Amino acid sequence: MTLADEGPGGPGIRRASPVRHVLTIFGDYWWHIDEPMPTGALVRVLGDLGLKEAAARATLARMSKSGLLVADRNGRRTTHRLTERAASIVDEEASWLDTFGVEEPAWDGLWTVLAFSIPESQRSTRHLARSRLKWLGFAPLYDGVWLSPLDHSDEAMAQLRELGLADVTAMRASLETSIQGGPQSAWDLQAVAEQYQEFAAAVAATDATTPVAAFVERTRLMLGWQAFRVLDTGMPAELVPTGWPRVSVRRAWMQLYNRLGGPAEEHVRRVVGSIDAEARELVTSRRLSDS
Repeated sequence: MTLADEGPGGPGIRRASPVRHVLTIFGDYWWHIDEPMPTGALVRVLGDLGLKEAAARATLARMSKSGLLVADRNGRRTTHRLTERAASIVDEEASWLDTFGVEEPAWDGLWTVLAFSIPESQRSTRHLARSRLKWLGFAPLYDGVWLSPLDHSDEAMAQLRELGLADVTAMRASLETSIQGGPQSAWDLQAVAEQYQEFAAAVAATDATTPVAAFVERTRLMLGWQAFRVLDTGMPAELVPTGWPRVSVRRAWMQLYNRLGGPAEEHVRRVVGSIDAEARELVTSRRLSDS
């Protein structure tokens, strides 16, 4: 499973899945902490994000069943921690966050082309394949022909084979981009630019005056920025219009994200501390940089 299996969410406006909220909380405030997080604290901060207690507990149970969380009980108190599998997902996402939009990516002029076929009867497999390929930066040019300007052929082949697809062809190729309907037409770049404008407006309009508001807005905007992983995919400068907003919007979002980190951490510390005084000292807020 990848985060893509939960759906892409949206740029700071649309709803993201509860699973994404949980993984983001661990990634932003409990990153690389061996001790488990008190379940009551998780439920309360999920409540701050709009998830009712019953739905929050159901999400944690579902994640435990699917191998993303481990639940432990000590007396009447329960805790949750990431499994190794879930921690690898969060770490991979952290690596993307540290690099995407920092600077324009270099491009060797080659495209990764995937060709495969999945019967209509295997709809769930088709959905998972599409989600995972989009997460890796691919888009469909035609039915069964997917493209990416990034060299992600090995990762794509591994994902498709994990889904049981045997008949898959992958190649690196030079494609003509100057003609109408060229490979870059697989992406709606105008729509992506508009999404960047919406997200930039959301960043500019954020006015969090309390620790809980800082936590809520910081999480909302983090989930919004993550959505660009499948919207933009890191398209090289040679393939996007002049003045592409990826770098400038990332910088504005990063500065706000870091600025909200202190009060947001204060809120999570207070919630964790109300349940486990010692565990409150484990809470930290991730910071991002431009390098």
